[in-house]
Formats: sequence, C-alpha cells, structure tokens
Amino acid sequence: MNECLLVKWIWKIAKGGNEIWYKLLEAKYMLDGNFFNSKCKGTSQFWQGLHKVKHLFKWGAIHKVGDGSLTSFWSDIWLGQSPLKVQFPNIFRICEDPIAMVADCCADNGWLINFRRSLSLEENSSWEELLSVLQNIYYT
Repeated sequence: MNECLLVKWIWKIAKGGNEIWYKLLEAKYMLDGNFFNSKCKGTSQFWQGLHKVKHLFKWGAIHKVGDGSLTSFWSDIWLGQSPLKVQFPNIFRICEDPIAMVADCCADNGWLINFRRSLSLEENSSWEELLSVLQNIYYT
C-alpha cells in the first residue's frame, strides 16, 4: 500500500472525530480510543498497513503530552528522539507497570515509578539518569 496515504490516514485517526468511519475503527480496533495503543489484530490489510507505517508518522510528528492520560510513559516518544523503554531498557525491564501513562507516573513531589525488585548499581545509574532528564519536565 501507499505509505504516504497510510500516514495521512493515521493523521486523520489521531485527530479523532465523529465520522462514521472513525467510530467504526474505534469500536473495532481502538478499545481505549487511541490508535497508538491499539494492537495490530484482525485480518484487515488496511489496519495492518497502518501499523506498519506508524513509525513514519511518529518520526515526523510532534507529540503533545497534555494531561498525560493518553501518553504512554515508556512506549510513546514524548521525551527525546525515542521511547523511554528504548533509552532506558534495563530499568524498563523491571518496572512494575510497563503500560503506565505519564499521568500515572507523576506525583505531587516528583515522579513515581515502582520496580519489581531493588535496583542494581547499573540500574540505579540509569534510574538517576532518567530522573535527571525528568527533572526538567514541568507537569501540571
């Protein structure tokens, strides 16, 4: 399929809407209302094609976090040039909630991310690096 056309469809889907085609896709594939959190399931070649080119859309798009309820802390590109799970793979592997949203990780006095076990020296170094990046983020 034409990659440019598929990326344009992703743009239309990302904007949302009340059109019948959007409501159909939302009901069938986007159970939480977000294309980027949806799975590439079903037999639709169109939907599979969209998922194959979503990296192109993310590469050229600017992501606005907003209130953080629709932005995946680990999987979306919202801080830097790649998802945090790619930037900090060793702490992502042991995080308690790998599908947490930014809003879930923000606490009144900083950032709250729980791990399944204590951090090793290397993991602690990565954790401190992540915290230093996050300290420049002002979330309201």
